[in-house]
Amino acid sequence: MERKKKIKIAIVVLAVLLCVSLLALGGTLVYNRLIADKPGTVLVPDNLITPDDAATSPEGTTLHDGNSETKKHTEAGGTGSTVGSNGVTQIINAAGRTATTIELYSRHSEENIPFKVMNMFPGDRETKYFRVRVSYCNEVTVHYRAFVRPGYEKLAEVMKVRIRLLNTGEIMYDGLMRDMPESVKYKLVSPKKDTAELYYEITAYLDTSVGNEYQNKELIADFKWWVEDKDAGNLVIPPNTGETFNLRLWGGLALISGCVLIFLAVTRRRKEEEENV
Repeated sequence: MERKKKIKIAIVVLAVLLCVSLLALGGTLVYNRLIADKPGTVLVPDNLITPDDAATSPEGTTLHDGNSETKKHTEAGGTGSTVGSNGVTQIINAAGRTATTIELYSRHSEENIPFKVMNMFPGDRETKYFRVRVSYCNEVTVHYRAFVRPGYEKLAEVMKVRIRLLNTGEIMYDGLMRDMPESVKYKLVSPKKDTAELYYEITAYLDTSVGNEYQNKELIADFKWWVEDKDAGNLVIPPNTGETFNLRLWGGLALISGCVLIFLAVTRRRKEEEENV
């Protein structure tokens, strides 16, 4: 009788533990799906930023003089520009210059980030920073391109873009966004598993010679990073994170609890059947 009571208590405890584990596992999965999968942001390391940004402004862009306030709306963190009460455009620096994080790893070889600008004046520019984390082994080539969405071709006629890799200072492309090559590339090589971090500075801008017919126009593009299929086999699972640990923890507890619960339930039923014989 005492043994039956202990088994019954153990079954109840395990059932509660199983329910808690399943709820925690489900909550973690939902969080990762809805929250954690959204691009995060980090501060751009100081040693990767050119001290005098004015010296690296795209050729042909200047501070814009005007009489009305201009506000550019964007998606993803970066820098913008507004026209102050004195009529001179002021560059607004996002806190510490944040970079949107892109992750490329095994079974996740590409990612898109939407980019939007509107109400740009001749000489205006919009700068974004991106950190591309690539988990790989051996050799992979990281590709980037800006794809202008259909219906926004008008502003694309004059919208230029400059892509600078902050790790090396290399200007990867500087010209019309619509005339970009198939992709700009950067090769990574490592004999062992590694996670590289590439910092991109992407500046969209209008020359001061752009006509007034392009004002009040909008442009939406997709910034895409990817690794081609021939290199995708060299992408690896990124190092364990807190989310991965939580998934394994709650998944393991649920599995163990379920197995022990089934074992105790089967054992209890067999004993009851033996006693009834």
